Amino acid sequence: MWTSELFGFTFFQLFYYFMLYSFLGWAMESAFVSITTKEWVNRGFINGPLCPIYGTGALLILVLLSPVQENLLLLFCGGFLVATVVEYAVAVLLEKLFHASWWDYSKKKFNIKGRVCLERSVEWGLLTVFVMRLIQPAVADFVAKIPLVLGECVGTVLMIYLFADAGVTVQQILHLNEKLAHLSEAREELRAKLESTKLYTARQELAEYFENHPTAEFLREWKARMDETFGDIEQMQLEERLRGEYIFNEIRERLEYKARALEQETMVQRRLMKAFPGLRSKRFDKELQEMRAQMEARKRKRKQQPANKKSRLN
Repeated sequence: MWTSELFGFTFFQLFYYFMLYSFLGWAMESAFVSITTKEWVNRGFINGPLCPIYGTGALLILVLLSPVQENLLLLFCGGFLVATVVEYAVAVLLEKLFHASWWDYSKKKFNIKGRVCLERSVEWGLLTVFVMRLIQPAVADFVAKIPLVLGECVGTVLMIYLFADAGVTVQQILHLNEKLAHLSEAREELRAKLESTKLYTARQELAEYFENHPTAEFLREWKARMDETFGDIEQMQLEERLRGEYIFNEIRERLEYKARALEQETMVQRRLMKAFPGLRSKRFDKELQEMRAQMEARKRKRKQQPANKKSRLN
């Protein structure tokens, strides 16, 4: 398998090119975001130090653009096009698989549905020239020096790790989607319970009637209606109190469930929300942003605790 040839490269070469460029892409993204946010961010889809989208893009560029690598203009244009297509395709794939958009360029000029934009595509073109002219020769030389037997053993381990890491990440994303769905259901049930109370119904009825009738007529009719039902007020109060207690207990249970769910995101889920600040759920974005806000609030609270202890000691 390792010595099989594909597009003028052995599988051994393609695999290690993929791994090395995935690592370099992860290092570049993580360093840039960490410097920008002034805190460490593991900027990758999977948990390990790899960004597979960079490895995939690098392989396509190597296969498609090696014949024109001496022509800077063609190399730039090819990198511009290939990387943009890869980024757009990956964005669509992730949206279809996980019902979420992982990055958003909609605020940048000349974007296509927020998935790609001209500024980023120009950067991809420049990066392609840099990689093909300066990085790829060193990477190819490094891979050529890897002993075949050792490389096959290490490559097998890396491949197993890559699939396992991707599997864990996918499982956690699906679990996050399930949690968001439960939160959305809890929200809707809570709204339905509140709207089912007589107080809510009376308030809505009052507001609608007041909007559609003159004030004097409204007051006369409302007084007449109150007089008609005065004899049943005590019975209504008792029924409403019992109903209110029942609904209150249900609402409290739902609120407690929401609080627990919002506080129980896993380490992988926290990392993904931190690594992809532009992450938006197509179905449950309100719940996702609420979870993100809770996570940020706990983070600020943890940061304040040492300062509070220090101030008390002083």
